[in-house]
Amino acid sequence: MQNYELIIIGAGPIGLYSTFLAGLRDIKSLTLEALDYSGGQIPELYPEKTVYDVQGIPRINAMELRDKMEEQARMFGNEILFNSKVTDIIKTDNGFNVEVNGEKLYSSRAVLICTGMGDFTPRKIGCPGEDDYLNKGLSYTVKDIEKFKDTVVGVVGGGDAAIDYANELAEVASRVYVIHHSEKFRAAEKTLENARKNQKIEFIMNTSVSKISGNSVLENVTLHNVNDNTDKILKLDRLVIAIGHVGKANLFKSINLETSPNKRNIMVNNRFETNIPGIYAVGDVASIAGEPIHPLIAVEGGDAYMAINIIKKYLNPEASIFGGHSSSLNL
Repeated sequence: MQNYELIIIGAGPIGLYSTFLAGLRDIKSLTLEALDYSGGQIPELYPEKTVYDVQGIPRINAMELRDKMEEQARMFGNEILFNSKVTDIIKTDNGFNVEVNGEKLYSSRAVLICTGMGDFTPRKIGCPGEDDYLNKGLSYTVKDIEKFKDTVVGVVGGGDAAIDYANELAEVASRVYVIHHSEKFRAAEKTLENARKNQKIEFIMNTSVSKISGNSVLENVTLHNVNDNTDKILKLDRLVIAIGHVGKANLFKSINLETSPNKRNIMVNNRFETNIPGIYAVGDVASIAGEPIHPLIAVEGGDAYMAINIIKKYLNPEASIFGGHSSSLNL
């Protein structure tokens, strides 16, 4: 069994940054990722998007950001293993044994859980035809924008993802319809303003999709207006359903981590400690009771910085809680 000071579970943006920070604090860590690639939600949900809210970087493609994060994570030589799903954590006298893919392979004195949304699945509309036309014109994400070139696209939703998709797709599609069940939006004001100004985007409000139909591929959707109770057919080439994802925290049978009532988050205090000493959680998976949630890389990166410094103090009580300025290093 291989021994480490810290095992980091998850190689999404926060897991990658935590790996870098562990190296910065001379913590021997191992990062375990269930998938065969890093980045978490980035390659899965928004690979084509441009990210604007990373400090010091005016704009960057999401996948390019992921690549730079992984490059940064590897700066100190700490290991990152893919296809390594953590299936259990077992408490021991000296810390924890970590089971990967059903085998007890690693031990550590501390564990940091950075699994993001955990096992997440797209939230469905639940209408007839939805399952029939998946990958036949219907999708829940936009992974390859070129597939939408010169097409008529419907985007269902009123949050950030839906309006972001609408703005991106308008660059290549011939027409984009935003279909939303309400008149109120949850999307950021500036993003929504840009969409409203775009002549290729049309908003269909107070309307839900009641049926998806076609032949071998999706051809049209039936729209139901919730105000006047009328239906109409809208011809489409593609439909993107962007009404969110349902996440569930990955839990472990040998330990009893405290979770939120909906089981989506692991509860932590303001030091990112779970109810089990030596196990920490940070990022989308973590929730501090009574505190607002800001699921942003920029915010959660700061949380990771604090968590790693706290873990360093846990591993070595003589260590400073502040690791100094990185600008003083000669790398």
